[in-house]
Amino acid sequence: MTATTETSREAELCRAALDLLVDVGYEALTMDALAKRARASKATIYRRWAGKAELIVDALAHEHRPEEVPDTGTLRGDLLALLGAFAAGDRAPEIFAAVAHAVRTDPRMCEAVQQRLAEPHRRTSARVVERAVERGELGPGASGVRLFHDLGPSLVLARLTAGQPVDEAFCAEVVDTVLLPVLRSA
Repeated sequence: MTATTETSREAELCRAALDLLVDVGYEALTMDALAKRARASKATIYRRWAGKAELIVDALAHEHRPEEVPDTGTLRGDLLALLGAFAAGDRAPEIFAAVAHAVRTDPRMCEAVQQRLAEPHRRTSARVVERAVERGELGPGASGVRLFHDLGPSLVLARLTAGQPVDEAFCAEVVDTVLLPVLRSA
């Protein structure tokens, strides 16, 4: 199997895993069910993932790419791009609701989410802040930086789990009334 074919197959398995997560929830998601849905052998799945926590987190990382750092040229633009990417996809509310439940009930899932999703997101948002300092949009050592890392994702998740849209207007309101003031605090 070529690297491209393997990458393509992995992407198919990730999409199937997220579809299954939305359809049956984390607890009912099994490798047997995924193998059937994706028309793959369990050996193919287990060759790549040790268990469902690793599989789901890889699928989320594949879909949401937390390590990609937007560079629009302005702090406001970068923040809007970060929020928009975080909430992208029509299945986002169902996926995040299932993942939030799984994190509370499965220690392996909690650890995997912290390592593979939360930490890369923190590095991405830290780079956005560093660039804003380099451009002179923020002063060095702004006191709200630590709080900023959790605010945006928390507000988006709250909105998604409430079944409300995370549209451009919402993202702009969060950026303008919450994130920028927090980051600019002295």
